[in-house]
Formats: sequence, structure tokens, C-alpha cells
Amino acid sequence: MTQTLDDTHRLAPTLAARGFAVLRRVVPIYAVDGALRHLHRDLVVNGLPAGVLGSWLWSAHWFPHLRWDPPIVALAWFLPEELRKGEMCDPQILLQPPDDYEEQPLQSHVDEVPAWAGGRQYRTIVGVALSPAHERNGGLVVWPYDTGEAEPLELETGDALVMHPALPHSSGLNCEGAIRYAVYFRFLERGDEGALTG
Repeated sequence: MTQTLDDTHRLAPTLAARGFAVLRRVVPIYAVDGALRHLHRDLVVNGLPAGVLGSWLWSAHWFPHLRWDPPIVALAWFLPEELRKGEMCDPQILLQPPDDYEEQPLQSHVDEVPAWAGGRQYRTIVGVALSPAHERNGGLVVWPYDTGEAEPLELETGDALVMHPALPHSSGLNCEGAIRYAVYFRFLERGDEGALTG
């Protein structure tokens, strides 16, 4: 089930029932272009040594030195206000280059809260697609609460994926020739407030 920006009042029940919702065309193309330009200009200016590339591939956190820069953080301000409540954790810039190994079973996971959270849980997790994402290029696969079966998602540039913090998910394999781009925003509870579905 997908949601549009016009019916965000249905987010909480949808997240409770399925664990995720997709908001179409939330982030405008000019903001996406600004973020991509910022990343690519950093590559041109600073280069990318093999050791740095290896650490980014291993951690799935690309350009950590840019994550709080205005063109990246600005993506979050186009999200509905309800999704931005709570304390924003470090944004995660994610690039998925083409994979070079054969198909293998996916292993789902649930995002862990940072050690400094002091026992607080995530309130919301939102991924913004900076490029199209689908099954062939390693787009996210989720295990919805109502079926428990793996479901590949299809996102277009500027779409936002809203996930309940307990939703199992995994990236697939990128079998295409282009890099898939996304930025993930995670918001912690501030105290007595619970997750968006709570």
C-alpha cells in the first residue's frame, strides 16, 4: 500500500498495519540535484582513495564528512512535520554501486539505535530516494507486518520511504550499471513520545 502526501493522516495506521508507507514526490528535484551536486563536487575536489572507498563500502555510510552539510540536511525539511518530530540522528548518505556476485538470499535487519541514545528508541526512519530504486538496482526490500513476506519496493527520485523502527528490511543486489543513491534520516524519541504508530 502506498501513501501520497495528500493523505499523511493515514500514516500512523498504515505504519501500524504494514510497517512502512511510501510518500511520492515529496522532495523536489532541485533539492535532490543540490545534494547530488554536493556529493559529486566533493569527489572532484578531494578524490576518493581506495582505503576510504573500502571503509564506506563496508559501513554503508558514504561521505560521512558531508552528512550535516546544508544540501543534505535540507532534504529532510521537505518531509511532513509529523515525520520530523524527535531528535535527528546523523543522516546516512547511502550509495550502492553495482554488485559483482551472484544472487543470494537476503538477510533482513532492524536498525539499531546509537549508543548515545540513552535508552531512547527511534520514532521514525525515513529514506529519501536520490535516484530511482527498484529490485534490479538493489532497492530496499521490506518484510511487511501483515504478510511477513519479502516485498521489493519501487521508488522514484524524490520519493520518501517511511519505516516503523521495527520493520525488517534489506537492500537487494544492484544488477544494473548505475549507482543507487539515497539519504536516510532517523529521529529519536525526545522523552515521553513514542514511535509514530504509538
